[in-house]
Amino acid sequence: MLEWTQVSSYWKFGIGFTFKGQIMYLTERFTPFTGFFLFFLFSLCSIAKKIKLTMPKTITYSLMDFQEESGRFYKELEEFTNSWLNGVDLEVNGIISDFCDFIGNNKTENLRSRNEYLVELLMIGMYWNNYSGNAVKTGPLSKKLLKSLYKQRTKFPRYKPEIDKARGFIANLFLEKNNKNRCGTLTVKMLIHLLDWLSATGEFNEEVRRLKNWTAFLNTKDAVYTGDLIKSSLLFAERFSLKGMEMLGKYMKNLSDFHQNSLPAYKYREDYFFASRRENEYYLNMFAAEVINRGLQKGFTESTKKVLLLPTCMRKEPASGCKAKSDGHEPVCASCSSECNIGKVSSEMKKEGITSYLIPHSSEFSKFLVKWKDCPDTSLIGVACVLNLITGGYEMKRLGISSQCVFLDYCGCKKHWDKDGIATSLNITQLKNIVQERDVSSKKATLVLAD
Repeated sequence: MLEWTQVSSYWKFGIGFTFKGQIMYLTERFTPFTGFFLFFLFSLCSIAKKIKLTMPKTITYSLMDFQEESGRFYKELEEFTNSWLNGVDLEVNGIISDFCDFIGNNKTENLRSRNEYLVELLMIGMYWNNYSGNAVKTGPLSKKLLKSLYKQRTKFPRYKPEIDKARGFIANLFLEKNNKNRCGTLTVKMLIHLLDWLSATGEFNEEVRRLKNWTAFLNTKDAVYTGDLIKSSLLFAERFSLKGMEMLGKYMKNLSDFHQNSLPAYKYREDYFFASRRENEYYLNMFAAEVINRGLQKGFTESTKKVLLLPTCMRKEPASGCKAKSDGHEPVCASCSSECNIGKVSSEMKKEGITSYLIPHSSEFSKFLVKWKDCPDTSLIGVACVLNLITGGYEMKRLGISSQCVFLDYCGCKKHWDKDGIATSLNITQLKNIVQERDVSSKKATLVLAD
């Protein structure tokens, strides 16, 4: 029988050998079964070591889930979206019909897809579940002060660092009440308080812009209808969260650890409320991005010119080593390094006749988008982390820009997530499918709710 001391001594003796040499040495001296077992053991160690070396650090989410690429995530997101849309009950369906009638009769906006309004109803329930406890305990003056500071940072970018420090301190002091109890007052007034609170954080601007239409809608209804609608949205959001955890939870394994061990260091930072977003909000943004992509696909396909917007957090080289050059608008990738994730994507997109622009940060996104406003011949492809993507998608739609969105496989920018920065990546196959106008989502399974 093989003793552990024997294996240990032989292993020490074989340290200088190559991996193949060690296996040959050991298998020659022991039974075939033992040799096979050792080969299997060493192979597992080698694979584990390779995975550890090649897999990027996961901070909050990873769409790769220890796979070489994130293709499986997009298939499962499609399945999740189809499953959820097909499971909408009659009560929720009726609310969406009422809201569509309100939008159409009042010409509040160009009528969008029912599924997009479904996302907004889901937002009401989820944000109420997550933040109404804080909102009800926050006074109106602090909300107004923080909203004013947010406007000032946009108006005076030169003083943005100083303003953000003040915002971080004041926001944590006045907005973070650590009240996890959901507010039970289901009224329009409380919904307005909630939207004011969300707006004061500076993290939900596009979402709040859309949800204000719901407060206008509810102002035309009585208290009973309003209470029933909010209650339905709460139950809808709770079911959604459970379904999201069941089908997509594998991609969020590190979020709880991040909230427990890393989030306390964000206290008094201006991005505290961004970094503290709940797990169900990740599922919401994944779902919403899929719904919006489907809704915008036709306009995207019909455009003659397509532009790709890549975040600089994908860059391997530091800013000083990047050779991107401005075309008079924004930096354009020069494909200077085959090791750089931006360079890899840009090289592939050049084959499709697509220019890849570098966007330094999501805060620069709005400024860049203005030049493409109401240009039906040009479509944009936005790339961002899960928490930023839906905001960008909403903004592009508001500006009349046809677009599609692709998630970063994981987060890693210096500004929010890692002091040294982690070069992020995306799924190139998914990007190619979008660019080459192949329908990534199953059209047959996309539900359009009946009136």
